[in-house]
Amino acid sequence: MSDALPFTMLNAPSAARMPSASSMPPFAVRQAPITQTLPKIPAPQPSQIIPKSTPERMRVARERIRAAAEAGQRIRSYEVALDLDLSEFHFARQFRAAFGRSPHVFYDEVRAQKARELLADGMSEGDVARRIGFRRPAELRALLSKR
Repeated sequence: MSDALPFTMLNAPSAARMPSASSMPPFAVRQAPITQTLPKIPAPQPSQIIPKSTPERMRVARERIRAAAEAGQRIRSYEVALDLDLSEFHFARQFRAAFGRSPHVFYDEVRAQKARELLADGMSEGDVARRIGFRRPAELRALLSKR
């Protein structure tokens, strides 16, 4: 029972139980509060102005998807939808209504068209597959057989 804390120490406020700075050993390192160690986050910069009308938004979306597909970058429809301040599903419905195909199908068609152009220029299947964003030539062949 000699090791047990008295009842008053158990119910005392936490500050009373904490050792003071003078009672800390000289080798103990005091740490700064977390708020002082966090980096300052810059204010978000306004990106491109979001068009107001739906046809303008869909043209912006189509060009963004086309640019990503031709550059061999992967792009998700929800990323484009967020940039246009639309929900993913509303964006997909609007895109399909405007262009007659889903954003993913359009993305694949642009990639297939780019791949055919590169193959016609004499590049190997492996090089074309990597250029348009695939890891293996088999993925390219599957895309070309579908589209």
